[in-house]
Amino acid sequence: MSASAFARMPSAKRQALIFAAAEEFASRPFEQASLNGIISGARMSKSSFYHVIDSKESLLSLVVDELREQARKEWTPPDPSGFASDFWATAADIFDDALHVWPQSRALELLWRIVHANRADPGVSSLDHDYRTWISSVLEVGRETGAVDADCPADLQALAAATLLTALDEWALRQVDGDRLTGGDLEAAAGQQFRLLKRLLQA
Repeated sequence: MSASAFARMPSAKRQALIFAAAEEFASRPFEQASLNGIISGARMSKSSFYHVIDSKESLLSLVVDELREQARKEWTPPDPSGFASDFWATAADIFDDALHVWPQSRALELLWRIVHANRADPGVSSLDHDYRTWISSVLEVGRETGAVDADCPADLQALAAATLLTALDEWALRQVDGDRLTGGDLEAAAGQQFRLLKRLLQA
């Protein structure tokens, strides 16, 4: 990818390219994503597109980085040390906060869908690694304060929590896509998800 060529694009055209590519990568696995569809969605000529983008891999990395930067402005996971005073109350507040923010944030929703459609891709793996590292750090605070079961090996516990959260996300995506979760139903489902997570981890 030509970073300088991308930077020189007018802001509106950069955003059109990012979101056209994000919609494509969010809707199907990387191998099935169509560059022609992205070019059409961004309303670019092929020559202009390939002047900026040299491969589908670099485009996915660019999209993840750009969406991540935009998403940080709308919702950022708190520092793990903030869980120390009242672990489970803080966790519940964060769960609730994320529930109310992500449906209103196009960048967060697209990033969420891209991660779940392309979890094994190198363009996504660094984001997934950071997410799992954050979970491990949060659980370490919980173990130190006695809120989280410290008898379970820490690495196994972190893996179990990350795996459960991934499964809950995938379930929620299927419900939302099938119009089975809206409004109060979404909040009730989030409450059940939090209950499952707490039962898995609580001391």
